[in-house]
Amino acid sequence: MKLNEFIAKYNGKKLDYDNAYSSQCMDLFNQYLVDVFGITQPIQLFPVASAFQLWEKASKTDLFEKIPNDPYAIPRPGDIIVWKKTPNLPHGHVAIFVSGDVMKFESFDQNWPLGSVCGIVKHNYNDVVGWLRYKGPTSVVEPIKLPQISLPNLDGNKTYIAVGIMVLVIIAHQMGYINDETFNLLDTIFLAFLGFSLRDAIKKK
Repeated sequence: MKLNEFIAKYNGKKLDYDNAYSSQCMDLFNQYLVDVFGITQPIQLFPVASAFQLWEKASKTDLFEKIPNDPYAIPRPGDIIVWKKTPNLPHGHVAIFVSGDVMKFESFDQNWPLGSVCGIVKHNYNDVVGWLRYKGPTSVVEPIKLPQISLPNLDGNKTYIAVGIMVLVIIAHQMGYINDETFNLLDTIFLAFLGFSLRDAIKKK
């Protein structure tokens, strides 16, 4: 199920996934994991009593990337927004990001305000500790056949390897398998390796 289908299915309704404590934001979170990500036992994956505990518990699983709230960062649609514990939010809060910018956003919530049904709510980033981005289970990816690149004036083997690896890295980044931080690191390494390749090629002339 996609995010828009999940919203259409539960908008205006109350969810009580665990049949306890009435309809809470955690019930929406658990149902989201089941319907959209196919996680059949969300409570076992995140055995927490309050929403703010999701942030710490996410470190125990490799299914989600933890992205801290940053003034220049914007969540992606479908990311799980987690609020910290405060006097006004003794249990924190959790919701599903729909759209927004660096100043404000809209998310799919339940129990915001207290007792409300599932629906789209406008927020700012106050008290947001960060968001969780689903990485999913490891999947088998068909090998990608690289085009034959002719670089006669360069050290063919090293240059071909460098270019081939970077093509794979770019594709993996575009498909979401590599985050921005890792991509930038690999890009730096690639440029350094390519520099060595060019140096060796010049020496051989």
